[in-house]
Amino acid sequence: MEKFTKIALLLDVYGNLIKGRRKEVLNLHYNEDYSLTEIAEIYGITKQGVRDFLVKGENELQTYESALGILKEKFFLDNKIHEILQLNDIDIIKNEIKQLIYYTGE
Repeated sequence: MEKFTKIALLLDVYGNLIKGRRKEVLNLHYNEDYSLTEIAEIYGITKQGVRDFLVKGENELQTYESALGILKEKFFLDNKIHEILQLNDIDIIKNEIKQLIYYTGE
């Protein structure tokens, strides 16, 4: 997965755990598609300052994902549901759904 897309998804999942300007800068860059220059002008800081906010925010998001794995689990479950939708045998479908219901993420 492309880094930009992954960070945007992580921001959707864990964004409320990020505080202050770091969250604002991440949101402007990854969700609103602002350039580093545009963000620097908004906050009156250098492009390097913006980059520092982004790097620290990206690292924080990655740390949350490493600890909690919510995005990884979402992709697993999405793929599993897609596989189930391709099945034709109702008994197999029921069995697969039961496994998902009791899935513990391990």
